[in-house]
Amino acid sequence: MSFMKQAGITLVTRAFLLVITFAFNIIIARYLKAEGVGIVGTLMTFAGIGVQFGNLGLAVGAIYFIGLDKKRSGEIAGTLFTMGLLLSVIVFAIFIATASITPAILGNIDFNLYKIALISIAPLILALFFQNILLVYQKITQYNVIELAVRAVSLVSTIAVFIFVDKSDWIIATVWVFIGTALAMGIANIIAVWKISPFKFVFSWNAFRDMIGYGWKSYYGMLMMFLIIRSDIIFLNVFRSEAETGIYRQVVYVSDLVYLIPMTLGTLLFPKLMQAGASAEIGEDDRARFTMLISRLVALFLFVFILLFALIGKWFLGIFGPEFPDGYYPLMILLVGILFLGIESILAAELARRGLPIFVVIYSTICVTVKIAGNFILVPQYGMYGAAWSSLATHLIFLAMVLWFCVKYYGFRVSDTLFVKSSDFKMIRERIKSMLNG
Repeated sequence: MSFMKQAGITLVTRAFLLVITFAFNIIIARYLKAEGVGIVGTLMTFAGIGVQFGNLGLAVGAIYFIGLDKKRSGEIAGTLFTMGLLLSVIVFAIFIATASITPAILGNIDFNLYKIALISIAPLILALFFQNILLVYQKITQYNVIELAVRAVSLVSTIAVFIFVDKSDWIIATVWVFIGTALAMGIANIIAVWKISPFKFVFSWNAFRDMIGYGWKSYYGMLMMFLIIRSDIIFLNVFRSEAETGIYRQVVYVSDLVYLIPMTLGTLLFPKLMQAGASAEIGEDDRARFTMLISRLVALFLFVFILLFALIGKWFLGIFGPEFPDGYYPLMILLVGILFLGIESILAAELARRGLPIFVVIYSTICVTVKIAGNFILVPQYGMYGAAWSSLATHLIFLAMVLWFCVKYYGFRVSDTLFVKSSDFKMIRERIKSMLNG
């Protein structure tokens, strides 16, 4: 299946998923209000950071080594399962100890609620690991159906919470729905991989060593990127109010909807580049040229979305409740940053397939340092505006450094990477016709 067809199927599925998650966010915003959204959003952020800390780059390593030799799938899957459980326990313990020693990081969030939310780390790590194995086998349909089905059940469960659960327990019940969703996602992906390539739940030192040796740079870079994207919410929760954190959480959610395009394409692109290049799309195995094509298409799509939200942003945020349109200007600032980050996410696939140069560690460290410094300086005084400006500056630096590296060492051209060509529209029309014709 060609990359464009895979991307088309995935984006259509993501459109349905977007409807489900959008309905979910409207419901929790309307019922929990800005303060409740701030609490739940912060807890989910802690869980997400835990997943990023705990995966050790094994997910990317799995794609790389199964892509090179599918006979290793069994030992790699077994190793991912055993390490996923072990790493989740370690991360859980570290996070509990950290919050016990420095309770200020929780703001006004109850410590027991924090402990409950961290239960989701284990299934989320396993879901990440086994989703990537589905991708390397090009099982796009299974990958999408699982997420769509689990999110649909999560939406129904959330509605049931607000109908049948006492109002005083809505926040904790919402957290338990989040944990249940993570558990279902993990189990479903493990079963799907086992059906494709049965494996034993045993640890292989060779597989672990290889995946760590390859993936640690990606792990570090992705961890830094996650901190760059999500640390705003933690800083707001510490220095400002739960209500402002809740408003900004919805702003970040809307920007995530836009970021869905480059994130989806980047997720599919790396396994595709590891398979056999892009011959179906460009007629030859010129994978760098294909990466530039995807990059400039992403830039075009994101620019269109920025213009769209400039027009409808206030109305769109108002769907969540009367408090949320206050996030309009931070949203527009953040979306410009997402434009830069989206292009960088595509170029990152090129770095991954070329063996992850040490430059990944260097630029990630620089960018996260800029972001944390920006948050410390701007968030206490300017709140969500400061968080948005800090993100914009960091994402611009992110893109500039990665683009410079690709131009200098891989022969990329700035114009071919950033600016769409007339031939691109022709190619898109042809791919759409091909998909419609079967």
